[in-house]
Amino acid sequence: MKVLSSIRFWIIFMSCITLCFALFVIGEYNKPKAASNEGTIPYDVLYTKQNHIPLVHDAQKEKVVLKGMVITDATSYKQLEIIAKQIKEKYAHEKLDSIELTIHNKNNSQYYDDLAFEPTAKGNIVISYTPVTKTAHSMNTNINIQLNKHP
Repeated sequence: MKVLSSIRFWIIFMSCITLCFALFVIGEYNKPKAASNEGTIPYDVLYTKQNHIPLVHDAQKEKVVLKGMVITDATSYKQLEIIAKQIKEKYAHEKLDSIELTIHNKNNSQYYDDLAFEPTAKGNIVISYTPVTKTAHSMNTNINIQLNKHP
């Protein structure tokens, strides 16, 4: 009982609590920027064009396909999947049947100076909207990412 009433004990106890709180606050506000920007990858969508393709079995109906290109420095499948999900959500309400985009690197002045991208595609992103995904947006289905292998 004498220990709990000691002024020294309370000063040390309050100092420990203050130190723990300060370390927690410092840890919370000094997180690396990469952890806070994990879901954002810079990309540009260029030269998009809607194409209306008539269906073979029914001449009255047509398939609406958005074609274009994505310019990005993303190299891994995971980064490209994040970009594809963002594009899928962006065009979800545009009444499209599918989106077909080629993936290009930014132009590093190795090719033509007036192009914003390298002419050789490093892959394709194909996003298909079906009647199921138009009503319930399922994120992991109907996205096809193909990376080209360069020698």
